[in-house]
Amino acid sequence: MKRLLMIAVLLLQASGLWALASLGSITLTEVKCRILTPNGDGLNDKARFELDNPEQLPVTGTIFDLSGARVGTIQQGLTPDVVLWDGKSEDGQTVAGGVYIYQLEFHGKFATGMVTVAR
Repeated sequence: MKRLLMIAVLLLQASGLWALASLGSITLTEVKCRILTPNGDGLNDKARFELDNPEQLPVTGTIFDLSGARVGTIQQGLTPDVVLWDGKSEDGQTVAGGVYIYQLEFHGKFATGMVTVAR
């Protein structure tokens, strides 16, 4: 069921029907750098998830591969309005090139979409 949900989300996102996602009092307003090249050159090294977070509340996030396996964790940025993924797995290794699913979570509400790692 989880895999079917992820596939449905990908199709909605690819069609342009899913632009913003609400996490209750927090809204995902933009995803910058959907195609990452995490090679340390400072260009497109991180996916940046921008939030409308008026109460400055913490948001958590997880990265999954297309099989639904947990790959990495989305980290808090310099402000509560931004969370980031650096293209690395839980053990700190740069992930293989491919498509990955992000899932942001706040109090049981989720925003899901995809990012691509180009190698």
